[in-house]
Amino acid sequence: MKQRRPHAAAIVSMLFLVIGTKSLTGTAAPAPAPAMVDKNVYQIVYGAKLDPTNRRADVRIAVRQPRQLLRRVEFIAPRDRYLDVRGQGKIEITPQTIVWLPPADGGVLHFQYRIDRTRDNGVQDARITESWALLKLDHLFPAATVRVVKGVRSEATLRLQAPAGWSIETPYGSAVGRLRSVDDPKQRFNRPRGWLLAGKLTVRRDLIDDRRVVVASPEGTGFRSNDVLAFIRWTLPSLVRVFPNVPNRLLIVGAPQDMWRGGLSGSGSIYLHGDRPLISQNGTSTLLHELVHVVSGLHGTGGADWIVEGLAEYYSLASLRRSNTISERRFESSFMALAQWSGAAKCVATDRSAGQQTARAVLVMRALDREIRGATHEKKSLDDLVRILTGADKPVTNATFRAGAVLLIGGPATALAGCP
Repeated sequence: MKQRRPHAAAIVSMLFLVIGTKSLTGTAAPAPAPAMVDKNVYQIVYGAKLDPTNRRADVRIAVRQPRQLLRRVEFIAPRDRYLDVRGQGKIEITPQTIVWLPPADGGVLHFQYRIDRTRDNGVQDARITESWALLKLDHLFPAATVRVVKGVRSEATLRLQAPAGWSIETPYGSAVGRLRSVDDPKQRFNRPRGWLLAGKLTVRRDLIDDRRVVVASPEGTGFRSNDVLAFIRWTLPSLVRVFPNVPNRLLIVGAPQDMWRGGLSGSGSIYLHGDRPLISQNGTSTLLHELVHVVSGLHGTGGADWIVEGLAEYYSLASLRRSNTISERRFESSFMALAQWSGAAKCVATDRSAGQQTARAVLVMRALDREIRGATHEKKSLDDLVRILTGADKPVTNATFRAGAVLLIGGPATALAGCP
């Protein structure tokens, strides 16, 4: 008798059962009671197993849906990093994308992800070794554009595996063998984001202003975890008062010596090289600059990156002063140093602000803060403009920034004369 091939929904259901009820040791947990099926919700389980021997991760993305809600997914996935793509449904691979049309009742997509990543300057900001791995979940599970039925939403979870003896830290919490929710109500297609650190780790945890803060680094790197926690304890409360959407969890991963020597923000997380001082000689702070990016959630578009970077640097300084971490004299000398550094740099539209352009933007932010305070008799400040921008829940543009300033001042901002 010919054996019938199992239906796609059955395969995905079995995968969800295994992922959701088994630990890495294979011990079964009690199966959850059946839940009511929402006909307008599709579920995604993201899974990955870190493989230090091959310097890759074995990735699987499983979709379960009551009907064909998710119709097409186009991942931004360059062929040199996303390998051995296979799965159920229709798959089309181009040099830069993976296009997946999952079956009507769900299916599974598999691929291998090459973890090591080298920046343009030849230094790595992602790597896997025999004892640890540092990478971004955003890259492990790449960004995608989707075609879905109007009005539907996704529910997503994450489950990670690693070699025996390793632990894993993510913005969603410790993640070895655990099913973690990664739902984001702002996204139609939920996916894990932020920094991931795995391996034999040194981890420090604390509760700061009702936020769970975790500082993690590979064992033996000498990363100053306690210093970082103390620094965050001083400064985070002043940022919470300004930015309304500070995440409930914050992960800071310490990068080893031979990796990229800087700071990089991610969703709910920060990459920080161990050599970066908490406060530089000019009074600025790489850690706080990246922390402002995380807690503000602001992104620029249409040449507005000077605004986002200027705000990040301005509030890194303001947080140091408001928390009394630095004196008023040092606060003022920091702006003097920025003025000297910026030199003749102009306030220009740019999609990548850095160096002198960002220094000039910080000076613009301070002038604008003073102008708003003067026009409102100290009742409003740049803090209120930031709340307008974050409340809009949209990318910042030059036009929306100017409009917010006009709303507070009652007319065009002098501080923005000559700016885009």
